Amino acid sequence: MRKLLVVSMLLLGSLAWARCDHPFFPVREGWVWSYRSSPDNSTHTASIIKVSDKGFVQRLAFKDFSFDIRWACDAKGLTQLEYFQPPSNQGIQINLKTRKVSGVVIPQGMRVGTTWSYGYEVAGEAKQPNMTLQVEQTMSVVSKVVGQESVSVPAGRFSAYKVESTMTIRGSMKSAGQSMPMNFDVKTTSWYAQGVGLVKTQSEGVTVEFLSLKR
Repeated sequence: MRKLLVVSMLLLGSLAWARCDHPFFPVREGWVWSYRSSPDNSTHTASIIKVSDKGFVQRLAFKDFSFDIRWACDAKGLTQLEYFQPPSNQGIQINLKTRKVSGVVIPQGMRVGTTWSYGYEVAGEAKQPNMTLQVEQTMSVVSKVVGQESVSVPAGRFSAYKVESTMTIRGSMKSAGQSMPMNFDVKTTSWYAQGVGLVKTQSEGVTVEFLSLKR
């Protein structure tokens, strides 16, 4: 009976992985990816800490902080359920709540030529020492697999899909009756390798490269 229970639990775990797993974004509980960012040469890890048949939790861990991100998975692909706002290093505390999510971040059936989109609506506060700003933003991202090429990173050489993305941000920051627009675009190029996931990304002068994967 005990052996049957163990086998049943293993099968259920495998089914959960199978429903969420993606060739270019492996969803495997316990796997840990390590990355290095330049030009500051900092490192961080990304790990899958919990998997169910409906989604999973990804943990990003940096030198001084870590946080968990919830994802959902379905027949269309993988969706990040909250907008990720990196902590500011300029003395500003930003607290944003996600109001609406649309589209998928990682689509099923990725191939050269695949185009997809996703977006977020968020609202919250940005606190400075002598001021609190009310923030409202919409973010929409359009991505396309523009090719497949060989890319070299510290972890090795990989055949990867090259994905070009444009994030369009529209919003405002308000304080004391004054409103400041926040409208800009961010272009990013990322490379995804089958069975590994993200191996490199470049955006606004910052490059993130894959260091290792602990299975």
